[in-house]
Amino acid sequence: MKKKLTRRTHHHKVVRAHKAQPHYLVVVKGWMFLVAFAMMLGLGAMMGNFINQQLNESTPQVAGASVEVQK
Repeated sequence: MKKKLTRRTHHHKVVRAHKAQPHYLVVVKGWMFLVAFAMMLGLGAMMGNFINQQLNESTPQVAGASVEVQK
């Protein structure tokens, strides 16, 4: 008589791919960099205008010709 064979099935764990979630930390860091860059540009513009104004007060010009201030 033949020996009865037992069939064994191996159940593999089904791994489902997760949906691609946006990396919020990267987005927040990007916005923080953008805001910091814009603030630095604004601050540089304000400082440049202030320094330009101070230089213009110390050396006044009339009709395109520079005039020396006598003290």
